[in-house]
Amino acid sequence: MKDDDVSIGLILGMKDGIITSPFSAPFGGFHYSHEHMFYDVVFGFLSNLRDYVAGEDFKKVLITLPPDPYQVNMNAKFVNAFIRLGFNMATPDLNNWVDLKKIDGTWCKNVVEQNCRKAIKNGLAWSIITDKKSIEDAYSVILRNRKVQCRKIYMTLDDILEVNTIIPVDFFAVKDLNGNCVGSSVFYRGHKKIVQCVFMGDDTEKRNMGIMNLMYKNCFEYYKNMDFDYIDLGISCLEGEPNTGLIRFKELHNCATSLRYTFFWSP
Repeated sequence: MKDDDVSIGLILGMKDGIITSPFSAPFGGFHYSHEHMFYDVVFGFLSNLRDYVAGEDFKKVLITLPPDPYQVNMNAKFVNAFIRLGFNMATPDLNNWVDLKKIDGTWCKNVVEQNCRKAIKNGLAWSIITDKKSIEDAYSVILRNRKVQCRKIYMTLDDILEVNTIIPVDFFAVKDLNGNCVGSSVFYRGHKKIVQCVFMGDDTEKRNMGIMNLMYKNCFEYYKNMDFDYIDLGISCLEGEPNTGLIRFKELHNCATSLRYTFFWSP
């Protein structure tokens, strides 16, 4: 839709008669010229989208909105318009993110800093990694962590490295005194002010060493020094079911919790 200086669009993927945004990513999103789009434009676009789905005989349209730090004003308009137009809302995921402008070395609970000191006392060290072996070891830690939690991982290391040819991808590791990787994380820098944590994990049997506390602290400081405003730490749900322990852990590290919405509609 385009009207003078107002434009809005949406990229969708199609499979088995269902169109989705995203087609294969954490979330989809609308493309527009600015965040202060008139509500009537948003409502009109979604109304036209619904007519298009019906007119083309698609079975369903499914759209997941980005978390609030990406588009707080537009999210409010989209959610209201979706509901008014009769779209169905799936159980919203709980998404965590941190405002780096508020990171000053203090935590909402002293236990975070205590665990960071414990990690250093245990000989752990955090670093950004770029060599092939360290990156392979870091990915192996994430694979093991997912397996223990009975969670699937849909990207191979080659897939992640392929992303790195399009947008910058950062790999971090926490290593022990022997140089073994015991914790790792992968971040995408695909937004000029928001960095996205895609994967993070540790060796669960060594978790009491403070691995993840050290990871969070150093990653926060690293991206704050790079002048990013937010880190999107992703959802803390599995098919809408909250992981209460993970939410609590992230909130201990000064993360906010907000909703990530998914809407769908069938003719």
